[in-house]
Amino acid sequence: MNQKQHIPLNCKVGLLFLMLISAFKTFAQIPQLYDADYLPQSLMLNPGNEVDFDKHLGIPLLSGIGVGVGLRNVSVYDIFQVNENTEINARIRAKADQLTNKDYGVLHQNLEILSAGFRNKKGNYISFGWYEALDAVAYFPKDIATLAYEGNQQNLGYSFKASDIKARAEMVSVFHIGMNKKINERLTLGGRFKIYSGMFSAESTTNTGTFTTYLTPDGNNFYEHRLANIDGGLKIAGTGSFEEFSQSQILQNSVFSGNYGAGIDLGFSYKLNERWVVSGSLLDLGFIHYSSNTYEYYGEGDFTFDGIEFIFPSVVDNNMAIRPYWTDLEDEFRENMTFDEREDIQYTVLRPVTLLGGLSYAFGERLDCNCLDPEEDRFRFKTGLQAMAIKRPRGVQAGLTAFLDAPLTSFLNTKLTYGIDAFTYTNVGFLISAKIRSFNVYLAADNLLSYSNIADSNTASFQIGFQLISNKN
Repeated sequence: MNQKQHIPLNCKVGLLFLMLISAFKTFAQIPQLYDADYLPQSLMLNPGNEVDFDKHLGIPLLSGIGVGVGLRNVSVYDIFQVNENTEINARIRAKADQLTNKDYGVLHQNLEILSAGFRNKKGNYISFGWYEALDAVAYFPKDIATLAYEGNQQNLGYSFKASDIKARAEMVSVFHIGMNKKINERLTLGGRFKIYSGMFSAESTTNTGTFTTYLTPDGNNFYEHRLANIDGGLKIAGTGSFEEFSQSQILQNSVFSGNYGAGIDLGFSYKLNERWVVSGSLLDLGFIHYSSNTYEYYGEGDFTFDGIEFIFPSVVDNNMAIRPYWTDLEDEFRENMTFDEREDIQYTVLRPVTLLGGLSYAFGERLDCNCLDPEEDRFRFKTGLQAMAIKRPRGVQAGLTAFLDAPLTSFLNTKLTYGIDAFTYTNVGFLISAKIRSFNVYLAADNLLSYSNIADSNTASFQIGFQLISNKN
């Protein structure tokens, strides 16, 4: 299509919002790594997972690099597809009408800076490390977008809700140490303690109030506009105000942020018999207290505006001065509404708690494996189900994944997954892990069917890593 399409201002607002929220898209974790007992990263998803190695050492900054994208009920293709039958304005409007205030986008990015572990003389596996993670969620503010796109004239009597504005982004640096202990032949337990350093935080999740326009032909104007019970704002930490935003400051906060917190991970795996295993974990049960380089933009109050009553023919007062209509309106607005900024505030943010679970079944030929326990039965194939749930500001984000884990050779492991979640019902994923002596490289990717047209995808994620893995046997 060579002909340019004119985009009016209200459509530009809607388009800008869709583009912004598209940047906040992803799934919370890489499901292919859960229960992959030949990889140390499986311990990060379940510290109680029984692992089949004796020690590991991650290559700094390269042992785990992951990012994922996904957006509920909308994609870039929905807006920018080449379609001679519809204009871009119509596509924006149609998609905005389909979205609700429960539709959202999320982002999870992680980078392992240091990672290591070893099995002590008691047979317990000790792991420790340092990683950076970014987690963000933004809900589609249906009412706000409708107001920006349509205006209030087409929605008389409807109360636009400020509570539709819910968004949170948090970048943290995490120092952790954990232990994995085999209690008996069936049960393995694990736990991990974490120290958080808040690198950057921005959140607007507790907004309340409404904006309503009424038809009042008998008043000073045909319309009356009411702001009722407005109370909300934006809190940021790590860099101070937006004017002071600094990437170098954020990097410095990875160690000495002044915003600290603590948390734990818990997990288990239990062998029902030689073939069936049930497992589960609870991750990031913790908090961060923000008190350094903090800032808040806020607004609160009530205000009703029904127009200005102009007095004619005279527009001067007794002192021959022009009546300050707009000044009077501004003063009245300020008397009822407060919009201000505060610095050096303190607030506490709970980490996005994640619950994971799995059920696996081993089958196929028995292997003479190089396992930690020589008498342990091991089968070539493993299949089962994995479930995930993560707490979000407006409910729970959940997913279910079926998998098949199968080694191709003695040094090459693969895992094929099929998942359903809030973003797609056809999520095909893949994990491949190669080990040459002690050197290991792995790659995990999600939603492979979308790669032929990534713009039409609602979700995609991947993780890659390089490390040394070995055991004594």
